[in-house]
Amino acid sequence: MKTSLYASLAGLSLVTLVAPSLVWAEPANNEIEIIITAGRKAQTADETLAPVTVITRQDIEATQASTVTEVLQQTPGLTLTSSGYMGKQSSVHLRGTNDSHVLVLVNGVKVGSATLGTTALELFPLDQVERIEIVRGPRSSLYGSEAIGGVIQIFTRKGSGSKSIQPRASASYGSFNTAKASAGLAGGSGEGTWFNLNAATERTDGISTQDAYTVYLPDFSIAEVSEPDKDGYKNNSFSLRAGHRFEQGMSLEAGVMQARGESEFDGQYQNENQFKQQIAQGKLTAPLGSSTQITAQIGNSLDKQDSYKDGVFQDRFQTQRMNASVQADVQMGGAGNLTLGLDHLKDKVSGTTDYAVNSRKNTGVFASYQITAGANKFDLSARQDDNQQFGKKATGGVAFAHEFSDSLRATASYGTAFKAPTFNDLYYPYSGNAELKPENSKNIELGVAGRLAHGEWAISAFQNQIDDLIQWRDTGGGVWKPMNVAAAKISGLEASASQAWGDWQLAGNLTIQQPEVTSGEQAGDLLINRPQQILNLDLARQFGRFSVGAAVHAEGRRYNDTDNLQPLAGFGTLDLRAKYQVSRDLAVSAKLANLLDKDYELRKGYNQAGVNGLVTLDYQPK
Repeated sequence: MKTSLYASLAGLSLVTLVAPSLVWAEPANNEIEIIITAGRKAQTADETLAPVTVITRQDIEATQASTVTEVLQQTPGLTLTSSGYMGKQSSVHLRGTNDSHVLVLVNGVKVGSATLGTTALELFPLDQVERIEIVRGPRSSLYGSEAIGGVIQIFTRKGSGSKSIQPRASASYGSFNTAKASAGLAGGSGEGTWFNLNAATERTDGISTQDAYTVYLPDFSIAEVSEPDKDGYKNNSFSLRAGHRFEQGMSLEAGVMQARGESEFDGQYQNENQFKQQIAQGKLTAPLGSSTQITAQIGNSLDKQDSYKDGVFQDRFQTQRMNASVQADVQMGGAGNLTLGLDHLKDKVSGTTDYAVNSRKNTGVFASYQITAGANKFDLSARQDDNQQFGKKATGGVAFAHEFSDSLRATASYGTAFKAPTFNDLYYPYSGNAELKPENSKNIELGVAGRLAHGEWAISAFQNQIDDLIQWRDTGGGVWKPMNVAAAKISGLEASASQAWGDWQLAGNLTIQQPEVTSGEQAGDLLINRPQQILNLDLARQFGRFSVGAAVHAEGRRYNDTDNLQPLAGFGTLDLRAKYQVSRDLAVSAKLANLLDKDYELRKGYNQAGVNGLVTLDYQPK
């Protein structure tokens, strides 16, 4: 297996380097792209040394995606494990790491469940999203726990500040009685004040998530139960963001987003989940002298999940995360800049489960320094976290880039990261393990990227060593406990490219990875639900007011169990889309997903939708 992997990596590297026609497309309007997440501050794409994927509102509308997870699936090195159609439990694996190894932020605020250690991205309404940034690779040296595989930051819709009020509305209808609608207003004073208000709703009858599932009988035997009913989903959401920039350079911003609804599924003890996601944040930015900028932010996120069986309440899990941070960005002469910061986080869990400890605090201090010396760029970062449960933890990172020319750059980086045990790991009644240590990782990466007149290309090779991996094990008598018993090594290569030829646009990425357990009982096996090959291709063509596109997503075989005895077959799907600009302000679009009606699974025993369609009418006055 390893021989074939490394041979594939070498071959892919050679092919990409000798095929400069496969390149990334530059922004059509030639605007300089600003990235926030990689360095916790505004940087141009050239200043950012980490591999970053940016998904804009324009990208979302062009691909006619329906969910956040569908949008994310086009990212290099990212795969999903999903329990069905819209609104069903989904896990994000970035570069072969666990779903709990991805930090998720919304407008700078940490979100997700502190009991599970994951974020229900399948429930986040796509209509509220303005932009998504995905940073691949460790970022604990800036953000602390969870960022072993990378960081996903979602930015909700933001107003332009124009004096005129800008309304927008859209409505969609499609297969499985899927219906979506959204409306919004954006505007401002034209003199520094801006706002955006948006409301959305979506619902679907869905599909049957499972053809059959296992039930446990009173005599301790098991049986298979068939439940062919459709499992629906609905979500109602709104967001509001507003801000003002003062003449002295100070700016103030505040926002709130809420989504609530319900999702049905199959199960013996539970078959409905009612949820609420809420994020509120405020941010103040002010200059201090001519070379320093101070940013202070507070935020609060809520993740609430209520489970029911045939309408009867069963249990509740609720996480509240309270964030506060202050950061100073200092320009050190013409070539270097320094960032110093302090984070404070308090997690509190509540519900029907009685945890021995239901809250904990974490304080982190961090610093980063970037400098440019001729054709060379350096990026250094370090952080120390002091957690109420597991004590102090230090992480760091170093990155280097050399510009051979305006169109060719090589990078090298090394970073450490960690993941704190969850409340379930530590304190779940009768099975938690309060002696757990954080999971730790060391990541090394080499990359090369190039740019031509109408595109760009990039290749990254990485290796991530994860130690003290937490796994739940049978300790005897049917009692399972989490333990630091394993280690994993994930080696891989990502190649991304795109090219524009007149009205044609071609983009694609390929990831080949070896997510392998290196110690413990499963040493030599692949990590559960991690494919070794991931491919995305997208081709689009503009014909005046009419545009068409096609997208391919393919993944290799994965295993559904830690012993690698239950393989899930690889698969490939084809989507087609079309859009017609009826007038300057009105457009109609249509999409056919899984056109070849591929029967595949992203989690064993759970169905994915066959061929399905969606038609959208979109009104956006220009």
